[in-house]
Amino acid sequence: MTNQGLSGHGMGTGDANVTANAKSDVNANTKSNVNVNANVNVNIPDDEDFSAEYGSGGIKSMILSQLVPEEYLYDPIHAEPALDNLRVAAQQYAEDTNVDNLNNTNVPGSTHLGLGLDPSFQDDGLGMGMGMGLTSPTSISGGIGSNGSVMQEDAALSALLKAAEKDVVTHMSRVKAVLAQDPSLLESYSPQDDIAMQERTQRLDKMEKRRETLQSQSRDILFNLNDNIDFDSPSKKKKENFTQAQILEKKLKTWEKALQLYIYSNSGDDSNISGGNGGVNAGGTAGVSSSSNSQHKQKAPLTLIQLLQHLCLTSGKDDEQETLTSALEQATQMCNTQLEQTSKLLQDSVEQTADTFQSYHIHLMAHSIAAQNTLKQTSDVQAKFLHHGKEALKIGHALEVAEAKRRQSEQASTLLKRWWMMENLAIQEKQNPINVEDEVGGRLASGSCMMDPLFTRPENSLEAAKTLKSLRLVVKCRSGSASGNRSSSGDANGSMSGNNSNSGNTDAEMLKERFEQTDGLIKRTSAALEERLLERFGTLYTAGGNYDFSSLKNAKRPGRLDWVMLREVAEALMSFDSGRSLHKKYVHLVVQTKFPELNNVLDGGDGDEEKFADEDIDGTRSKLSGLFHRVCEVCTEEFQLIAHIFSSALPQHLQQSPMSNNGKKARGVHSSSSFPQSFALQVARTLLQRLISDSKNGMQAQINGLLESVDRRGDFDSGIKKLDTFVIIHEKAAGLFSLLKDAARNMWVGAIPSNMVSNEIDPSVESLGGTYNSNAHSASALIQFLTTQELSLSNGQRRGYLNLELRLLHHHCCANLDRSGGKLLRPIRTKEDSVRNTVGSGGLADYRAPIMPLDQEHIKKSGFLALLNGPLKQAVYRQPLIHAADSLARARLMFGSVARGGDEVDSTARVISTIFSQMCNFYGPSYLYPVIDSLGNMLASNPPSSAPMLPFDEAAPPHNLGVDKHFWIIVDRIHAASKSFDRELWAENRTGSMRVWEILVQTRSQTSLTLAKERRIHFFQELEERGEAIILKALDVLSNHIHWILVTGGESLAKLGSGNRRDGPYAVPSGSILDSTNSPSVKALTFCLRAQFISIQTALTPQSLSAFWTSLSRRLYDILVTRLLQNYKVSTVGAVVLSRDVEALRSVSMLAGTDHSHWDTLRELLTLYMTPPDSLKTMLVGAEGDITSGKGMFGRVGKEQSIVFMSRRIDYRYRTNQGTKKSRWASELLEELGVNDPTDGRVNITNFAAENIAEKQ
Repeated sequence: MTNQGLSGHGMGTGDANVTANAKSDVNANTKSNVNVNANVNVNIPDDEDFSAEYGSGGIKSMILSQLVPEEYLYDPIHAEPALDNLRVAAQQYAEDTNVDNLNNTNVPGSTHLGLGLDPSFQDDGLGMGMGMGLTSPTSISGGIGSNGSVMQEDAALSALLKAAEKDVVTHMSRVKAVLAQDPSLLESYSPQDDIAMQERTQRLDKMEKRRETLQSQSRDILFNLNDNIDFDSPSKKKKENFTQAQILEKKLKTWEKALQLYIYSNSGDDSNISGGNGGVNAGGTAGVSSSSNSQHKQKAPLTLIQLLQHLCLTSGKDDEQETLTSALEQATQMCNTQLEQTSKLLQDSVEQTADTFQSYHIHLMAHSIAAQNTLKQTSDVQAKFLHHGKEALKIGHALEVAEAKRRQSEQASTLLKRWWMMENLAIQEKQNPINVEDEVGGRLASGSCMMDPLFTRPENSLEAAKTLKSLRLVVKCRSGSASGNRSSSGDANGSMSGNNSNSGNTDAEMLKERFEQTDGLIKRTSAALEERLLERFGTLYTAGGNYDFSSLKNAKRPGRLDWVMLREVAEALMSFDSGRSLHKKYVHLVVQTKFPELNNVLDGGDGDEEKFADEDIDGTRSKLSGLFHRVCEVCTEEFQLIAHIFSSALPQHLQQSPMSNNGKKARGVHSSSSFPQSFALQVARTLLQRLISDSKNGMQAQINGLLESVDRRGDFDSGIKKLDTFVIIHEKAAGLFSLLKDAARNMWVGAIPSNMVSNEIDPSVESLGGTYNSNAHSASALIQFLTTQELSLSNGQRRGYLNLELRLLHHHCCANLDRSGGKLLRPIRTKEDSVRNTVGSGGLADYRAPIMPLDQEHIKKSGFLALLNGPLKQAVYRQPLIHAADSLARARLMFGSVARGGDEVDSTARVISTIFSQMCNFYGPSYLYPVIDSLGNMLASNPPSSAPMLPFDEAAPPHNLGVDKHFWIIVDRIHAASKSFDRELWAENRTGSMRVWEILVQTRSQTSLTLAKERRIHFFQELEERGEAIILKALDVLSNHIHWILVTGGESLAKLGSGNRRDGPYAVPSGSILDSTNSPSVKALTFCLRAQFISIQTALTPQSLSAFWTSLSRRLYDILVTRLLQNYKVSTVGAVVLSRDVEALRSVSMLAGTDHSHWDTLRELLTLYMTPPDSLKTMLVGAEGDITSGKGMFGRVGKEQSIVFMSRRIDYRYRTNQGTKKSRWASELLEELGVNDPTDGRVNITNFAAENIAEKQ
């Protein structure tokens, strides 16, 4: 209904032309059968006058259908109000407004904005009592029209609201008449006399009071409800002396209170029903209680489940069922009673809400009509304002143009008068020469001066300078003009001086001579005035004092620099050659007064080396550091002085100062167009160039002198001191330029009082206002200039530093090896290294460290111990890393931290990559690679030519098998050195280490990081390849010595033993007594291998040890099996010895490694030598005797390998005069199995190698 508004009656709230169409809406509704008058006069006849066929009720319904709109008859509660009175008032309001607009069309100020309620209307019986927030017109009117117009608008709004109140009463009377079927209520109804409404109000008030009472007693009710649980206890009954019925009655009363609390206080709605002000008030308007608006949601103290639980606990233990039934019956009655009461209250609330809503809706329509009319009037006022404002703007522009022309005419007139003055002085000078320098310089008394006081008095300096500038411009223009123009100008000047009698060439020559004399006088006066102003400027500046820019008055106080007068003098000097002599004078004064030492550069060319002792270098460096600090302090102050003297605009707090130093209006102090916007920047740049970049008397000269004094010493200790000097100078310079940039950013902020700006003010923001913000561009340009100067100062130092750093780092590394006993070869330079160094340094470094490898022959001659105690000593291989870490730290300080960003980050990355590349070149080709290569040459590749003397004495040191135990210690040292190199220099994922990886990651230079990673990978790959090569060579040496002991030693011992066994050490005759469990050669070999394993285990990593020992195990197996299958025969007794030997060798092989299955295969094959011939078939093919079954040794090991190993039985063949023949049992067995004997031909022993066995498995 609210959204519809008046749309059902042609008065929608969304219609902007509602007031204009009010008349047509009323005419459209005149055809309705509804009486538009609020006072309805209905004469209803008595009941006896009606025909009996209708009855009194039917007659009343028929009358109501004629007097009331049809929608009231169907749903009176929700019927739309007719708003008849409001339409008529709206039509009248629109007509009155149109008349006022016609009368006030050309009267300014007739439109008003005020809307309010008449105070008398608020006291009316029909006034709104629903909290609309309406106020009196005097409180909100504030219009721009006259008081009569405001009062007229207030009266119109009051009329609309009164009509709305009448519609409210009409609507309520229609609703009551339809509900009561009483037409007489249409005329006689009054809200104040409505008994039903009053009763409804009383019921709602009573309910609200009950609710407040229950809320105030909620704690007690809940306490009593919980206390009912204890009534059933015997002690409680005895103490209170209550019967069971009394207890039940008390519990139910308490429960009823809790039920009421649940009903009236547990509502989830925060808009409580109120009856105090909720009904229609004294005027008949329905309203909403103010107390109901102040209610808030409360947490529910009870739930329905809790009430039911307490109700079930009311029964006692004796007669629990009867008591519970009685309690539930009484609770049901209580709930029914409360349900009836709440139903009535709900009906009352619905009726009250409907009445309140309709009243609010009708009054809202009235205010909407007034608001739309006010909006239309406001639009008219805005249109008039825009029209008249454009006209005023055109007039203002015309006045400004006229004022500019007037000022231009005044300036031309003044300039002409002063030209005549200078011309007259030039004429007088012919008879009486004028001492221009003394008069303008103030060396003559003012009474004896012939020149105008404009040029002789100091207070007129600014105006005099501007005048002379204009006169010089006139001379310049006239000198380039045509002779005819000059002649006409001369005629005019001649007429003014009384020389009209001359004509022709004589007049032209006289005018030309007069013009030249005037020009000469102007130039002399200008030179004299400029000299006086420069002298005045120097006097004011050298007087010194504190810089105070808080106000113009503070500059005049004793002990402070008079910068206001300096600005005036500087502004006057800007008229001479655009201020070129001014800023030169200023820079000279700053250097002369505050940096006298910069006038004398360090002199170090006398060749006296004692002058450059350590303490002198340190003292000079300390003085240079002090100079850096003083430059920073002075430039910070001078930047502010430059900003206030040479800038075109001053801060606002200084522009608002009304008077200058002489009591006159300070027009020149406020702002001046004499200073270009870039002049302050030009002065600051000149000052910085003089202080920093001057090649003879600047800081650069001081720095160069200090570095040259270090170079004259010529030793490497001086090089270290020079590196420290580089770093210190760079740090001081970086701090200096950082502070200077901050000072440039705050050139004006520091002079502004704290009560005018915040701590976070930026001079570039608009809060400083006006032309003062134009200085932000100059400040930005000055910062860029400082950046350029910093780069110019630091780039040369960085190049010299990096070359020296790389040279000294290489020297320290090589000297470290030389002191440890190593011998270095001549440098080796490769093209690859040159290219890598150039790319890595980014063109900064000219020095490329040469590769000077250790002499391998010298290492080989020195031996293992000399290598361990010399170049591979822990202190030796760690010392270069310490030097490299120091170089990295200095490089970070020299080339800036990564937080500063920009080009410095890339430079830092390239330098770090260069240092790392040089260290890789040293640690690899110069240091570790030669050591590794020399190790391979130091191994004894071939065993002794004579057989070993077996058995070995186990009490004596074991044989080293050609690989000295120090070899493995050296391998371990090399591994430790490489790990230390990677950990101490690369240090990947070590946060806070500030090593190569972390620095490059922080720089975010992917190119440098990629190059460094590639260089690191190349270093370790080559190191690993060389390491694998010497380890493989050590494995070969071990294999040769194993063959020497196992084969050579074992066979020689077998030949020397009993029986002169030609078929090998395992062809032991039957019945022989075994002296030991193993053969002497195997026993000696296992003893040496176990000793060797201890050394190898300490040198290799677990993975490398496993791979190495597995390879050694396979080689040991191949040596034994190859000799067995080619040369040895095995008897039954010898098989026992062979089995023990294999078990001993297998035990040694199992010390490390993972794959030793070849030994298990050999152990199984050895059973062929211990088995009688008649049982061999079962062993070879299984108990079933089926060769295709996959069982037996054929299935597990293979046919060929089983037969080949079986062929080494001593009884497999026997010797005859015709040669060896195969035994009968062997032939029968092979024939029975149906297989060929591979030993009849040539057997490929490599097929039975350990590696092939592992691949088959």
